[in-house]
Amino acid sequence: MGFVEVRQDSVAQAGEQSGGEYRERGLIPWCKRNSWLLVRLFMALVFTFGASTTAANFSYGLQEQPKVLSAADLNRGYLPPGVELGDYVEIRGTPVYGEDTTNIGTEESGIAVSSRYSTFYFYFPLRETGDNLLIQTAQTPPDVNDRGERVWRGKLATVGTVIFYSTTQESLERAGLPHATTIPVIETGDTPEYYRQIFPAYSAILVLWLVSVVWLLWKRNAPLQGMDK
Repeated sequence: MGFVEVRQDSVAQAGEQSGGEYRERGLIPWCKRNSWLLVRLFMALVFTFGASTTAANFSYGLQEQPKVLSAADLNRGYLPPGVELGDYVEIRGTPVYGEDTTNIGTEESGIAVSSRYSTFYFYFPLRETGDNLLIQTAQTPPDVNDRGERVWRGKLATVGTVIFYSTTQESLERAGLPHATTIPVIETGDTPEYYRQIFPAYSAILVLWLVSVVWLLWKRNAPLQGMDK
């Protein structure tokens, strides 16, 4: 036991004579010596995640004209050339509702409703595309009295990528609607105009992300310079 104590003192004295200092090895001591580096790294990672999502929404908000979907193409099982998920799209079609729409969410209504956290999303097909496309409206159920042909615009998604996936699956099955994950969905509540209204908030997130990265790189980082502070 005495040998170990002398050995540690010798190492510390040797470190002082060489102009350095003795450092305890291990992950926990390293984290204690570099706590501020870990804080800056955590902040940069958090804002990087937010910026990645914001950048996609920012790009979507810049889209001006929707890309036109063809019922014929969708019924053949593919999207028109140049159309990808997340694009602003439109399609002309006639909504198909059930015979009894007094109780939305049932098979008789032909309209599925997915709800969580006081948020509601409604799904229904179009006559022209059958089971090959679903229209999504948010918060407000569709006007079942308006059954004429019209243009539907919004962000292109699929049943597998819409919000509340498991709840949506259950609601589609309950309403007797197609629920394969590859079926395209037009989210009519997500339009570029809406995202352009909240551009200031997106810009603030991008600025915070840039500041966090600059803070991480500009501040003297002990592990990179062989220093403890």
